[in-house]
Amino acid sequence: MMAFWNHVTLERPPRTMWQIKPPDAKRTGVDVSQFKKTLSTVIHDFELMDDLHRNVAVLNRLIYRMKYKFRNDKGFMFMVKLGKALDNCYRMCLKNDYVTLKSLIQMRDGMYSLPSRQNLEYVLARTQGFGKLMTRIENMSWIASHYFISRMKSGQAWKIVLIALATICRIWFHTRYILLKCCFWYDELYRYAPQFQYVGAKPWLPNDQSLPHNLKSWLCVDWEDRNLSHNSFTGQQLIRKIMSEAYSNITKENINTLMLDEEIDDSEIDDSETDNSRLTQNIKVTSNNNVKNKSLSNNDTEDIGDRETFVSSSNLPPNDGCTSIKRKHMNTAQGMSFKKSKNHAKKIEIIL
Repeated sequence: MMAFWNHVTLERPPRTMWQIKPPDAKRTGVDVSQFKKTLSTVIHDFELMDDLHRNVAVLNRLIYRMKYKFRNDKGFMFMVKLGKALDNCYRMCLKNDYVTLKSLIQMRDGMYSLPSRQNLEYVLARTQGFGKLMTRIENMSWIASHYFISRMKSGQAWKIVLIALATICRIWFHTRYILLKCCFWYDELYRYAPQFQYVGAKPWLPNDQSLPHNLKSWLCVDWEDRNLSHNSFTGQQLIRKIMSEAYSNITKENINTLMLDEEIDDSEIDDSETDNSRLTQNIKVTSNNNVKNKSLSNNDTEDIGDRETFVSSSNLPPNDGCTSIKRKHMNTAQGMSFKKSKNHAKKIEIIL
């Protein structure tokens, strides 16, 4: 049986609820207000993915424009896989699951009506699959960008490849950020699962499957943990932190060595200038020689070979003897007739 997290579309358990009084909720440790706040935070995070949606739309248009010319390119193949993974991500509709779970939290007759543990485990399984899908999107975007960078180095179709690379890099950045958020959502909801009650005879999860305690370790997210303050400035804070860490590793000694390596002596500059002038002189001389050779090649006897094959292959009209032919391949009979006609014309002019 396939794991529940690996299903794109999963059957939802029945919407059942259980009730608890506020004093009992405090005594058992069920913080309803914090649980509702966590769900609101997740829904708000989904609403802040407009930039990702724009880049996904651009990616789909690029795939449509590149599918004929780049159909055998490896980078484009991984780009298509990236698009399919993003389509599966949109088909999951995880935001609707969180909205439905939040709508089940109600207050009736002084008692909390909370969703059953089956509904909570369903959302946790969907979040687990969403996180696994994010890791695949990150992997596909990284491999596609690797092949596109190698194509840019070769200089072939680098303009359209640069646009595709920029789009994929932005998707990769958003995917990593969402993946960290997804781990936070899962950890916050998982700690409420033991406190919620099953409604019905059978649990929703089968006996041979279970939910992981820590989603980050299950996904093998081995990059550095970062403290995410869940607000709109989180991305800017991440960028500033990454830039500060990158520049803090560069010491003053390294900067001085870099500056010394880039310095060039005046003698080298003068030599390069003289070398360039000599090169330009050589280019001028060779160009003049080429012009002379071209002018001399008009009377060359070994340029076209057989005249009959040349005339038959050319698109020019056949020569009727009225036009001058200044080539050594001209027949002597045609030359004599041309001279006689020319002398006859001169005599007529003298008589007139």
